[in-house]
Amino acid sequence: MTYYEEALLHCRWKKQLLQVTKLININDYKNKNFEEIFLMIYNITKNINGVGVLSTYDLSSGICKYYNIKIDKIYIIGNGPKRAIKILGINPQRLKIGDISINFVNINDIINAFEHKLYDIPTYIKLCDNGDTIESFICNWQKTIF
Repeated sequence: MTYYEEALLHCRWKKQLLQVTKLININDYKNKNFEEIFLMIYNITKNINGVGVLSTYDLSSGICKYYNIKIDKIYIIGNGPKRAIKILGINPQRLKIGDISINFVNINDIINAFEHKLYDIPTYIKLCDNGDTIESFICNWQKTIF
Protein backbone atom coordinates (compact mmCIF):
# COMPACT_ATOMS: atom_id res chain seq x y z
CA MET A 1 0.00 0.00 0.00
CA THR A 2 1.32 3.40 -0.93
CA TYR A 3 0.84 6.56 1.06
CA TYR A 4 -1.49 8.01 -1.59
CA GLU A 5 -3.98 5.14 -2.13
CA GLU A 6 -6.76 6.66 -0.01
CA ALA A 7 -6.30 9.99 -1.76
CA LEU A 8 -6.73 8.24 -5.11
CA LEU A 9 -9.95 6.61 -3.90
CA HIS A 10 -11.47 10.00 -2.97
CA CYS A 11 -10.15 12.14 -5.82
CA ARG A 12 -12.02 12.39 -9.12
CA TRP A 13 -9.03 14.00 -10.80
CA LYS A 14 -6.69 11.03 -10.61
CA LYS A 15 -4.27 12.20 -13.33
CA GLN A 16 -3.66 15.47 -11.47
CA LEU A 17 -3.27 13.65 -8.17
CA LEU A 18 -0.76 11.23 -9.65
CA GLN A 19 1.21 14.22 -10.94
CA VAL A 20 1.19 15.63 -7.38
CA THR A 21 2.58 12.39 -5.99
CA LYS A 22 5.57 12.77 -8.33
CA LEU A 23 6.31 16.11 -6.62
CA ILE A 24 6.36 14.52 -3.16
CA ASN A 25 9.63 13.17 -1.82
CA ILE A 26 8.51 10.94 1.05
CA ASN A 27 11.85 11.45 2.82
CA ASP A 28 11.07 15.17 3.29
CA TYR A 29 8.36 14.30 5.83
CA LYS A 30 10.25 12.10 8.25
CA ASN A 31 10.22 13.47 11.83
CA LYS A 32 7.43 15.97 11.06
CA ASN A 33 4.03 16.17 12.75
CA PHE A 34 0.70 16.10 10.94
CA GLU A 35 0.29 19.87 10.78
CA GLU A 36 3.77 20.32 9.29
CA ILE A 37 3.13 17.58 6.73
CA PHE A 38 -0.32 18.97 5.89
CA LEU A 39 1.10 22.44 5.27
CA MET A 40 3.91 21.09 3.10
CA ILE A 41 1.46 19.03 1.02
CA TYR A 42 -1.03 21.92 0.86
CA ASN A 43 1.70 24.16 -0.55
CA ILE A 44 2.20 21.61 -3.33
CA THR A 45 -1.51 21.09 -4.06
CA LYS A 46 -3.11 24.49 -3.49
CA ASN A 47 -2.84 25.64 -7.10
CA ILE A 48 -3.57 22.33 -8.78
CA ASN A 49 -7.06 22.14 -10.24
CA GLY A 50 -8.99 19.13 -8.98
CA VAL A 51 -6.79 18.43 -5.97
CA GLY A 52 -8.52 19.96 -2.98
CA VAL A 53 -8.26 19.97 0.78
CA LEU A 54 -9.65 16.42 1.14
CA SER A 55 -6.93 15.07 -1.16
CA THR A 56 -4.37 17.11 0.75
CA TYR A 57 -5.62 15.58 4.00
CA ASP A 58 -5.58 12.06 2.53
CA LEU A 59 -2.03 12.48 1.22
CA SER A 60 -0.90 13.89 4.56
CA SER A 61 -2.55 11.15 6.58
CA GLY A 62 -1.05 8.56 4.23
CA ILE A 63 2.41 9.97 4.90
CA CYS A 64 1.65 9.87 8.63
CA LYS A 65 0.69 6.18 8.32
CA TYR A 66 3.89 5.52 6.38
CA TYR A 67 5.95 6.99 9.24
CA ASN A 68 3.65 5.80 12.09
CA ILE A 69 2.87 9.40 13.07
CA LYS A 70 -0.29 9.68 15.14
CA ILE A 71 -2.77 12.41 14.26
CA ASP A 72 -4.04 13.81 17.56
CA LYS A 73 -7.19 15.50 16.24
CA ILE A 74 -10.06 14.44 14.02
CA TYR A 75 -10.04 16.76 11.04
CA ILE A 76 -13.48 17.43 9.63
CA ILE A 77 -12.96 17.91 5.92
CA GLY A 78 -15.08 15.48 3.90
CA ASN A 79 -18.87 15.26 3.91
CA GLY A 80 -18.89 12.01 5.92
CA PRO A 81 -17.16 13.45 8.99
CA LYS A 82 -19.20 16.66 8.66
CA ARG A 83 -22.43 14.67 8.78
CA ALA A 84 -21.14 12.46 11.62
CA ILE A 85 -20.39 15.35 13.96
CA LYS A 86 -23.73 16.93 13.10
CA ILE A 87 -25.51 13.69 14.09
CA LEU A 88 -23.43 13.57 17.27
CA GLY A 89 -24.18 17.22 18.09
CA ILE A 90 -20.53 18.30 18.15
CA ASN A 91 -19.49 21.78 17.08
CA PRO A 92 -16.06 21.74 15.45
CA GLN A 93 -13.21 24.02 16.35
CA ARG A 94 -11.03 25.79 13.78
CA LEU A 95 -7.30 25.44 13.39
CA LYS A 96 -5.17 27.62 11.20
CA ILE A 97 -2.33 25.79 9.51
CA GLY A 98 -0.32 28.21 7.43
CA ASP A 99 -2.82 30.14 5.33
CA ILE A 100 -5.64 27.59 5.57
CA SER A 101 -8.19 27.08 8.35
CA ILE A 102 -9.68 23.63 8.86
CA ASN A 103 -12.26 22.23 11.23
CA PHE A 104 -11.42 19.60 13.81
CA VAL A 105 -12.79 17.92 16.90
CA ASN A 106 -10.90 16.26 19.70
CA ILE A 107 -10.88 12.51 20.09
CA ASN A 108 -12.61 12.74 23.49
CA ASP A 109 -15.39 14.82 21.91
CA ILE A 110 -16.29 11.87 19.67
CA ILE A 111 -16.04 9.26 22.42
CA ASN A 112 -18.14 11.36 24.84
CA ALA A 113 -20.77 12.11 22.19
CA PHE A 114 -21.18 8.43 21.34
CA GLU A 115 -21.60 7.59 25.02
CA HIS A 116 -23.95 10.52 25.68
CA LYS A 117 -26.18 9.67 22.71
CA LEU A 118 -26.02 5.94 23.57
CA TYR A 119 -24.63 4.94 20.18
CA ASP A 120 -22.60 1.75 20.08
CA ILE A 121 -18.90 2.38 19.74
CA PRO A 122 -16.34 -0.38 19.28
CA THR A 123 -13.75 -0.83 22.01
CA TYR A 124 -10.91 -0.26 19.56
CA ILE A 125 -12.31 3.22 18.86
CA LYS A 126 -12.79 3.98 22.57
CA LEU A 127 -9.12 3.14 23.12
CA CYS A 128 -7.82 4.74 19.94
CA ASP A 129 -5.42 7.66 20.10
CA ASN A 130 -5.18 8.28 16.36
CA GLY A 131 -7.61 10.83 14.93
CA ASP A 132 -7.32 9.45 11.41
CA THR A 133 -8.55 6.02 12.51
CA ILE A 134 -11.53 7.64 14.24
CA GLU A 135 -12.17 9.90 11.24
CA SER A 136 -12.44 6.81 9.02
CA PHE A 137 -14.73 5.15 11.55
CA ILE A 138 -17.16 8.09 11.83
CA CYS A 139 -17.13 8.54 8.06
CA ASN A 140 -18.36 4.97 7.62
CA TRP A 141 -20.56 5.02 10.74
CA GLN A 142 -22.62 8.02 9.58
CA LYS A 143 -23.69 6.05 6.49
CA THR A 144 -25.52 3.63 8.78
CA ILE A 145 -27.56 6.28 10.64
CA PHE A 146 -31.01 7.47 9.46
